[in-house]
Amino acid sequence: MATTGTFGYRLSKSREGEVKIENLAKVRRQLKNLSSDVDYRAMEFLPVNKSIAAAVLGDAKAYVPIESGTLSGTMRDAATKTSARVKAGSKAVPYAGPIHFGWPLRRIKPQPFFYDAIDKRREDIKRRYDALVKDLIKKYDLDDKRRN
Repeated sequence: MATTGTFGYRLSKSREGEVKIENLAKVRRQLKNLSSDVDYRAMEFLPVNKSIAAAVLGDAKAYVPIESGTLSGTMRDAATKTSARVKAGSKAVPYAGPIHFGWPLRRIKPQPFFYDAIDKRREDIKRRYDALVKDLIKKYDLDDKRRN
């Protein structure tokens, strides 16, 4: 687990919120090339991305500081065929960033609720994507070395 700096950002050379899966880009590219009639990437990745985003969101809601509940009420998941994301805040609730990352000039300490949720789920996320990639390689015969 990386340490958190003055502004709540992770002190690491890599992007701590990311989970990187080897061969994922290659499998996505091969699925895209299978057929122009069916969007296999949306069909196969979207449900997994939605479930991962929902799980991280559920955990983040347990970590978010509650005073009035307004910030928690703006938290949402945003999954697409290429990513799973969680978001907080809105125009009416612009303080999600300062709460998560901190604001030293205002003496607001970081409370990295999204980082905590992702850290809790990191191994589970890796396992789910790893299983998905292996299943797709087998299901669509993508293991052929001649394909790009």
